[in-house]
Amino acid sequence: MKKITLITGAGRGIGKEIALKFAEERHILYLLVKQKKQKDDLIKILKKKNIQFYILVGDLKKLTFIKSLDKKIKKIDNLINNAALANTKYFTNVNSKELDNIIDINLKSVFELSKMFAKKMIKNKIKGNIINISSQLGHTGAYNRTAYCMTKFGLEGLTKSMALDLAKHGIRVNTVAPTKTIVNPEELIKKKKRINLIRNKIPLRKFSTTKEIAGIVYFLTSDAANSITGTSIISDGGWTAGK
Repeated sequence: MKKITLITGAGRGIGKEIALKFAEERHILYLLVKQKKQKDDLIKILKKKNIQFYILVGDLKKLTFIKSLDKKIKKIDNLINNAALANTKYFTNVNSKELDNIIDINLKSVFELSKMFAKKMIKNKIKGNIINISSQLGHTGAYNRTAYCMTKFGLEGLTKSMALDLAKHGIRVNTVAPTKTIVNPEELIKKKKRINLIRNKIPLRKFSTTKEIAGIVYFLTSDAANSITGTSIISDGGWTAGK
């Protein structure tokens, strides 16, 4: 029987690459995107794959949208919580609205979606997977990243506690924590100085790629990872290993 996988933030970057990886593995896909243009682009790509897929457009900051998924998606085997917001402001410059927005997307949406679909896994006796896309900044601090680090550290804690609660049902919960990942190649040219500065802080002197992260996510859903839960796969080129 084909596996069913739900991926949030599937319209671009890492989320899109994860969608393509699971499409290659012939999963039935439910993809959440923010913009209709992203939906249209994915339809063009996925139609060629000859797989079953459904794309839903909505804002994960809105609880009404999240709750609407309960009736639209009956069951899944894998939930990939990929959607996230960034914030690069200095600590004292982060305003209340920005703080609310990053918490709503990076933490609340993950909590609500995971709760909803964990219930469905339990009801259907599915030993499924919940994978949260975190960051190396869920393991170490950084300048001008207070709001972002707060949510990613919170995501790591949520993941560990969820793993403990859900283990008795055979549901595994993990994070994948990339270092800087080049999503837009133009960044290598337009922000060359900053990019080189970041690269020089990575012991392997390389960034994560979207394909690498998608491959790690897929591995965590495979039988080879059946004993892995409550942990983080850190793909950071050695950044958090020490100095």
